[in-house]
Amino acid sequence: MKTIKIFLASSEELEDDRNAFGNLVRKLNKTYEKRGIHLELFEWEDYDAAYNDRRKQDEYNDEVRASDMFLAVFHRVAGKYTIEEFNVATEEFRKRGLPKSYVYCKDLQTGDVESQELKEFKKRLFDELGHYWSRYANRDTMQLHFVMQLQLVESGSHNALKVENGTVVLDGQPIARMENLPFAGLNEDFQRMSARLAELPAMIEKARSKVEKYPDDEDFRDDLQKLLNEYNKLKGDFAEYQNNLFDTARRISQLQGEHITDRMRRAVEAFNEGRVRDANIILDEAERDGENALREYVQSKELTEQKRQNVINSIQEILLKTSTIMADLSIPIDERIAKTEELFAQAYNMAQECDYEKEQYEKLLSEYAGFLREYAKYNKALVLEEQLLGLCEELYGLEHPSTATSYSNIGGVYDNQGDYSKALEYFYKALAIEEKVSGLEHPSTATSYNNIGLVYDNQGDYSKALEYYHKALAIFEKVLGLEHPSTATSYCNIGRVYKNQGDYSKALEYYHNALAIFEKVLGLEHLSTAISYNNIGVVYNDQGDYSKALEYYHNALAIREKVLGLEHPSTATSYNNIGLVYDNQGDYSKALEYYHKALAIFEKVLGLEHPSTATCYNNIGGVYDNQGDYSRALEYYHKALAIDEKVSGLEHPSTATSYNNIGGVYKNQGDYSKALEYYHKALAIFEKVLGLEHPSTATSYCNIGRVYDNQVDYSKALEYFYKALAIEEKVLGLEHPSTAISYCNIGRVYDNQVDYSKALEYYHKALAIFEKVLGENHPYTLFVKGNISEVTRMLGASK
Repeated sequence: MKTIKIFLASSEELEDDRNAFGNLVRKLNKTYEKRGIHLELFEWEDYDAAYNDRRKQDEYNDEVRASDMFLAVFHRVAGKYTIEEFNVATEEFRKRGLPKSYVYCKDLQTGDVESQELKEFKKRLFDELGHYWSRYANRDTMQLHFVMQLQLVESGSHNALKVENGTVVLDGQPIARMENLPFAGLNEDFQRMSARLAELPAMIEKARSKVEKYPDDEDFRDDLQKLLNEYNKLKGDFAEYQNNLFDTARRISQLQGEHITDRMRRAVEAFNEGRVRDANIILDEAERDGENALREYVQSKELTEQKRQNVINSIQEILLKTSTIMADLSIPIDERIAKTEELFAQAYNMAQECDYEKEQYEKLLSEYAGFLREYAKYNKALVLEEQLLGLCEELYGLEHPSTATSYSNIGGVYDNQGDYSKALEYFYKALAIEEKVSGLEHPSTATSYNNIGLVYDNQGDYSKALEYYHKALAIFEKVLGLEHPSTATSYCNIGRVYKNQGDYSKALEYYHNALAIFEKVLGLEHLSTAISYNNIGVVYNDQGDYSKALEYYHNALAIREKVLGLEHPSTATSYNNIGLVYDNQGDYSKALEYYHKALAIFEKVLGLEHPSTATCYNNIGGVYDNQGDYSRALEYYHKALAIDEKVSGLEHPSTATSYNNIGGVYKNQGDYSKALEYYHKALAIFEKVLGLEHPSTATSYCNIGRVYDNQVDYSKALEYFYKALAIEEKVLGLEHPSTAISYCNIGRVYDNQVDYSKALEYYHKALAIFEKVLGENHPYTLFVKGNISEVTRMLGASK
């Protein structure tokens, strides 16, 4: 187990803070030991006070030299021994690169006076060493600073630190409340958004009471929806703003102990006092000065170290500005994104010209690529990620967590681009490193398992998806516990695969496990709880248990209507799902009622050219198709297709689905040439995008087979039905409803050919699956029983 030795130097006036810090380290040690890291804190109160022939301070100094992290904490005074320990740490760092030294100064209160020794120490710290200390107003501030530095020492990044519901957490363990951190708590935008979020719930309840009292009053309904829309948008905006502030704080923490310019010092001070706009303004000249510094360096006949350092200083200033500008709400978001990308590009180009240190260049590439990934600029991100991978392998070797992260990021880009084979290639490389370096029971390893499972899930390789999802779940259950949201998410992933495989009892088991966690941990009115209700409803709908499906869909709808309002896309999704159940029950008027409710929201909120709007058009078209109103069906299917082709492209699965739907109408109308035209368009997309062994490809084969069956071209029909069956048996298994449907299709062809023995063989195969998976009273079960009875009768009559 790796040990990180921490030396804390402070005067007696900070005894309470020192004790609190010791308790923090002991709590953190429990988290870190799960990662194979032991935190060892040197506390002089516990040190052996027995007399020997050495000065006791010399023994303390030996502990300083042996440490990995040295923390000096000051308030009003600077004790000579604390300063001596700092000097020892600085001297040792010059020799071996450790310990990393960090200085904290507690804010003075009214009436406090800073000693002359402390003033002189701080002046020397900045003037001679360029070392900027961290101020802290409370323990939350110091704890966060320390954990940030500990993360850098441990892994070189802050990736495990997150802001969740206004609290900075490390692997679920609370570290600091954002409101207690001056850069957030003193920030005017933070205060404004926080205050508005606090007052909105009471206003919403008052508006809701009016609606309940006067349900037909449109003005009251509109007032409630406006408040709900404002609340949910503000929640999202506030969470994003907290992340932007925290990202800036992370960048500043990386500067601690480093040489910084006076401009950066002033910008940092402004940010830490909650004045993010001022920090941004202070850094406004960094771009121009950076251009001048680079020009002077490149054009200089004498390449001095000072000129190179000027370029490096400018790079650091520009990188700091990438964070402050994203946290400056006075600038429109599109302008912030565009300007930040421009700043990253400038820093990147400067780094290439000035022989930038490789470790710093690696951080720059990582941040730049991460920004591009976040804003879906995948092609640009991929170029940088490939450079970053090569640099990580050069700096850290082939088996380092940073190299694994680089592989994983590249895999994520390919996954987002739909290039699943490439995604798997890189996710597996990341996994191999994580298993070897982090171990088989580390959350990072679990994340790699999960990533691989997601790709197999998208490819329709459900057995492989389950294998990796279960591996991830085992780690989350052991490391994070049985009641953690990450564990619940794993249950959801596994449940979805079982649903897709047609193993509905297993799917329900895992979905209910997830629901129990979300209800207990997040509450009965949380959106994750609503998603779980929805997932369970989907299974009951697939099983044909429509009353249960409606129960769970309505549970999800109730949460979404209350939390998100009557005009939110997620509420529309619930309306759509309820419409699907009525559609399956043959209650087409009810189905259309809910589909149109969903469509009205999607058109109003997401627009006329959004994929969700297209889905609604498809669903409405399906009802008209079932009612035999083929002209109306084609009208809505073509509306959907127009959106899919424009938004998703000509080679997207959604576009293929619309082709399939249109083909189905032409088949029902008896226009078989048109039906085959559209079915083959769909098949070409599925084969190209999803592959030759995907369930959607099998569905296309089935559709084409049905047309040939209707045309009495039985050999062609069987050819396509057997192609579909081969995929379904391989990918979905021998007991999946889709496999059973293929058995039915083949049985029907033999039935039409008057080959009754063959027909019975396949009908019985289908029946066995339907009875086991869907139950005795499911419409599919009853339908195939009817076929068997009729064929048996015909077989008896022919003898």
